[in-house]
Amino acid sequence: MKIAYFSNQFATRSGHGIARYARHLFDSMNQLETGHKIQPVAAWSDREPGDLENLQSSTGLKLIPWGRRWTPLAWTYLGWPKIERWIKNIDVVHAVSLGYPVATNRSFVVTVHDIGPLTHPEYFSAAPPWIMQKALRQAIRQAKTFICVSQATATELIDYVKKNYGTNVTDRVEVILEGVEERFFENPNSKCLESLALPDAPFLMTAGAMSPRKNIGGVIKALGKLKDKIPHHLVAVGGSGWDTDEITDPVKESGIQDRIHFLGYVSDEQLFALYHRAAMYLHPSLFEGFGLTVLEAMAAGCPVITSNVFSLPEVAGDAALLVDPVNVSKIAEAIESLATDDRLSESLQSKGKDRAKKFQWSDAARKVVATYEKAAGL
Repeated sequence: MKIAYFSNQFATRSGHGIARYARHLFDSMNQLETGHKIQPVAAWSDREPGDLENLQSSTGLKLIPWGRRWTPLAWTYLGWPKIERWIKNIDVVHAVSLGYPVATNRSFVVTVHDIGPLTHPEYFSAAPPWIMQKALRQAIRQAKTFICVSQATATELIDYVKKNYGTNVTDRVEVILEGVEERFFENPNSKCLESLALPDAPFLMTAGAMSPRKNIGGVIKALGKLKDKIPHHLVAVGGSGWDTDEITDPVKESGIQDRIHFLGYVSDEQLFALYHRAAMYLHPSLFEGFGLTVLEAMAAGCPVITSNVFSLPEVAGDAALLVDPVNVSKIAEAIESLATDDRLSESLQSKGKDRAKKFQWSDAARKVVATYEKAAGL
């Protein structure tokens, strides 16, 4: 078979979120040596020319010539030109996220990470919901399989489609969990952290773009409650989001401005090393389709505090402290417990590693390839 693996995130410089999913899944499927050709395709890339050339050479990435603006417009409004105009002899098209419609007449598979812009738009103001609605309508018409990255996402998708479109897609939904890279279980090269302005003190870590659902404001408020009880700083990793300005007030009101460090985007190597260096990882997200960083922190032996809502309990199991993400006092209590109880911290380190080992990219790759073969009628 030949699969058109459509993912704009695959071609970006960013190494987080859906980009990480797209690359790890691609690499793992190629390691299976199934004989199928998986052709990465994107409408655009923000990489420097030399970097882009290296990616194309190593993966076979094909860029659609209509680019970042005209491709989604043409596919959303006209359903044309078909992707097979540029990628010949395709058997299956896999949209690696539910971003916008992908024009095709071939068998179609789509990965659904979440449908938050449709069900919880208050957390996704940067993503106009009508674009995802168009993509979802196409998927309802054409998709042989909806790959959902968690049972929570699958349940929400099935319920939403039934309620809003009167269609039952249950028999087309496949839950395929994400995995963890093996390197997160290994010892990092800490020299890569020398270029970062890290505090000379124990620190908590959080990662993700500053959007409301990541709840960075709640983390700052919780640490502010503990400023006289524990010496810990906060290190926040990730790019700015659409509510960056809303972080300003919690920082000022916390009384610990000098203990809060925003590092912006870091390299994969630095992220890996930070997990190992941090005293704990905080991910009290208000909404999450999966929560890959939770697993990565666990694999690195970093104790985790995360939310008790949506997919996060499904990912963390009993290997993390689960809190109500809107209750700042509960977040603070969990932080204080981990910061002051070595036995609890060591227990979560051990449980976390064991939990993370259950999530393998190779398992995900085999299951995704099976969806391709089913879509192609093999």
